[in-house]
Amino acid sequence: MPTLLRDLITIPEHVAKGDFVLKLTEGTDPAKVKATLDSYVVTPQLAACFDEALKLVQSALKGSSKAAYLHGSFGSGKSHFMAVLNFLLGGNADARSIAELGDVVAKHNEWLTGKRRSI
Repeated sequence: MPTLLRDLITIPEHVAKGDFVLKLTEGTDPAKVKATLDSYVVTPQLAACFDEALKLVQSALKGSSKAAYLHGSFGSGKSHFMAVLNFLLGGNADARSIAELGDVVAKHNEWLTGKRRSI
């Protein structure tokens, strides 16, 4: 008998437009950190974006403030990105242990370690 998709993943019976959108205030709630991180997929392009974002924060801490913006269509993951960035800056161990962000975290570890930063 062939394996069915519903046997491999949970498929909701009803889906609404906002079901897959993270509200930043809810996603950064301490009770929802694990769910926020578990539902985030870091691609190589996103890892590079986290590196750039952390460089920007680091330069601002050194007195070189620059404007930045996040651009993307509805549902593209802007709030999710900011939630994960917030966790990284706050020293969240689960965010820092995301395998795909390992090189980025290691690169910025020296200035992030021991600091409590949030956005």
